[in-house]
Parts: sequence; structure tokens; C-alpha cells
Amino acid sequence: MVRAAAAGTYTTRLSQGRTVTTRIAQMPGPITPVSWRLSVEDWQPGSSATRTEVTRHELTLTQLLPWSQLPELADAAGIGTYRTTLTLPEGWSAAHGAYLELRQVSDTCRVRVNGLALPAVDRINSVLDLGTWLRAGDNLIEIEVATPLVNRLRITSPAVFGTTPRQPYGLTGPVRVVP
Repeated sequence: MVRAAAAGTYTTRLSQGRTVTTRIAQMPGPITPVSWRLSVEDWQPGSSATRTEVTRHELTLTQLLPWSQLPELADAAGIGTYRTTLTLPEGWSAAHGAYLELRQVSDTCRVRVNGLALPAVDRINSVLDLGTWLRAGDNLIEIEVATPLVNRLRITSPAVFGTTPRQPYGLTGPVRVVP
């Protein structure tokens, strides 16, 4: 299998020593989602030291920003799920292939495409092979991000964490799907 993100002629040496030349005439350009739905479970201290209260936030985003720059989430901590729909042309098949480039994401995350979990995300190189998960038509991409608690602790325990600056959590991208 030859994977290329640009048109051109590629030469591949197979394991038996034979050389194969593949010409890729045309490649679709990268796709950058322009709209996201963000659902957040904001974890807050409960009525006792062993209880946690969860507040839910629903936002529509036209730009990916750190939670610290979104008024509703400035001091939130918990789990956020980003959802977008990617529409691919008729005739798209798994043979086309594509990579999902997450770029900047803080902290840990996992990805689902059309409801199916992809392999673990490498935080150093946050590029995933979408391979066989994409299909012609609408594709739901979900990126679940878990954040540390320090932004919440800044306001709930200021004696300990009050001097800690807000941290820029979340998916800030830019996110692209590269055929």
C-alpha cells in the first residue's frame, strides 16, 4: 500500500526486492471543520470531600479556543466532547484513506469516528490514520478531551492554588482531515 498526501509519482521497493512505481494523479485538499459542538462535564466539589457535582455545558463553536478563553468554561475542569460532521463526496471509499491532524490538544484525548473508537492518540504526534473508518456522505468525528483539575482548584482552593495561572485546556487545533 502506498499512502501519499500529494499527487506525484512514487517508487516503492517491495520486500522481495521488486520495485513498483505508482502514479497518483490528483489528491483532494485538506478539510478543516468550521463548526464544532462542545459538550462539557464540568466537575465541581460536592457537599463533602468525597462527593463531586457535575455541571453540563453545551456550546457551539466556530473557532477552537482553550477553555480558559470561553467565559462558560474559564475555570472548568472535567471532560469535553467535541463533535463535528465531515461530509465526503459520493464515491469515497476506505481505499482513499485520510489522516486526522489534531495539532494542539490538552490534556489527554480519544477519538471516535462514526461511533467507533480509534486507537490511542499519541500526545507527541497527534495524527491518527482514519483509514477504514471514513465513508462517503456524513461522518461524525468525536474528540473527547479530559482536563486536569487545576483550573477548578484555583477558585475552590485559592489558599493552595490561587496563584496558579489559568491553564489553556481543550482542543485548540487547528484540526484537519488530510486525504
